Amino acid sequence: MEKNNTIRSSGSVLIKNGKIVATNSPFNNKIVNILINKGKIVSIGNKKEKADHEIDASNCIVTTGLFDLRCRQGEPGNEQNENLESLSKAASAGGFTGISTLPDFSYIVQSAAQIEYQIKKTSKNLVNIYPQGALTLNCEGKELAEIYEMYSYGAVGFSNGDNPVNYGTLQRAMLYIKNFNGIIFSHAQDQSLSKNGEVNESENTVALGLKIFPEIAEYTQINSQIEIAKYTDSKIHFSHISSAKSVELIKKAKKENVKVTCDVSILHLIYTDDSLSTFDSNLKIMPPLRSEKDRLALLKGINDGTIDCIVSDHYPHCPENKIVEFSYSPFGAITIQILFSLYIEFLSDKISFDTFVKITSENPRNILNIKMPVIKENSDANIVVFDISKNWEFNKKSNLSLSSNSHLINKTLKGKCIFAANNNNYTQF
Repeated sequence: MEKNNTIRSSGSVLIKNGKIVATNSPFNNKIVNILINKGKIVSIGNKKEKADHEIDASNCIVTTGLFDLRCRQGEPGNEQNENLESLSKAASAGGFTGISTLPDFSYIVQSAAQIEYQIKKTSKNLVNIYPQGALTLNCEGKELAEIYEMYSYGAVGFSNGDNPVNYGTLQRAMLYIKNFNGIIFSHAQDQSLSKNGEVNESENTVALGLKIFPEIAEYTQINSQIEIAKYTDSKIHFSHISSAKSVELIKKAKKENVKVTCDVSILHLIYTDDSLSTFDSNLKIMPPLRSEKDRLALLKGINDGTIDCIVSDHYPHCPENKIVEFSYSPFGAITIQILFSLYIEFLSDKISFDTFVKITSENPRNILNIKMPVIKENSDANIVVFDISKNWEFNKKSNLSLSSNSHLINKTLKGKCIFAANNNNYTQF
């Protein structure tokens, strides 16, 4: 049975014999005991302190809380798929203490009040919510939304979600956000080329009889938007890139000092379009899974620093919407709770843990200009503990999301968050 007990914040917690992996910590790569009390790290060392609760972190990794740049929740309007509380629970169980929500799920987040609602409702939670506001009114890509007003109330960036923006509007937006050092998140897709496509264009998909979303629909947009970023000298972040050509273009732009960053979803690093032969709608994601060549290019981009972050791209859907014929199923899968497990099981021999922590904790916060937590004495306790060898079943009971659209439901996974602390909240799993 999965354990999910919240430890009262009034009590102290001792993390015993955990190996710290955090490059900004003076205790990096050391096995220590960490005493937490009233939301603060009281002491770090080899002395066994007395505490109300103890966490055995032997053979575990202790690091700063992870941060996800791309996830969705449905409150208000689609609470049956995911609400702020359930998203926070699933995120904390995945080792995340910070998440950035997209503006285009059940309703369009395009006002200061909507930004303020998400922040205030979750301000005392273990997981901090950092909302992105709509870039354009109703995410239609034409008229700019009230960007500065949303920024003033806490919006950390601006996005049209999975909707396109015309180049003129994007240029105006990029000039406008320079006034406050803002950032635009771009889903790069030329819809005249993707034509409502569902799968990659390849030998693996030609026999499936499904509509094609070729990679050219992504990288042509990236190329054009890089030129606009260069012209305006403003910041752009490309979300969930999926093709080798996209990596190549972004790498070149970085060498030219264009203010560009990017991320890739965890599923694009693991699976290819070959996985779609069973028509599993839980692997229908946006952009679609690409070829093995693309997957390897994405992995290389992670390791050479071209790709800044891995994201969950958590996209919950209720069963009646998702368990239908592939063509009628919406894009998306739930991933935030299992991202670390996916890394351990499929990627830990390809991406070092130091790199993993950098691209899932440090880089996302740097991109949003959020203060990076530090594991040192007298600092706020923003800490997670991962048991890298723990086997657990991802099932109806252990899944903390309100949705279950994952191809790994009822599967045994390896690697799990067993403890998380932030905002004077402590949770043991």
